[in-house]
Amino acid sequence: MAITPFLDPLVADPLLKIQLILLFINMVPIWPLDGGRVIMALILIFRPRIRMVELYLSISLLLIILSVFIAFILLPKTLFLLVLSIFLLIQLVNEWRYRKYRFAFEKHVIKRLT
Repeated sequence: MAITPFLDPLVADPLLKIQLILLFINMVPIWPLDGGRVIMALILIFRPRIRMVELYLSISLLLIILSVFIAFILLPKTLFLLVLSIFLLIQLVNEWRYRKYRFAFEKHVIKRLT
């Protein structure tokens, strides 16, 4: 984004639009994205319980499944969003499968440090 003022306007405008779209998508508060990581960090700071994390992961899972269905219905215009949604769904399912192991590991590390 900082380089766009120095580029030709024919290149800078599409590049800036693409960067803003990627920024917007990345800040959506669904778990594998950066916006979701911010929400997860806030949850772990204020309510470090596995039930809160499971609730947040469940909400993220429902939102991603909804986005997969919407993107599939609106094909072929949303092929990029469909692929991205499926990738996020796979990442979230992996996080869901290993959530209890992560908390057990964190408890073990905290016990060793204290």
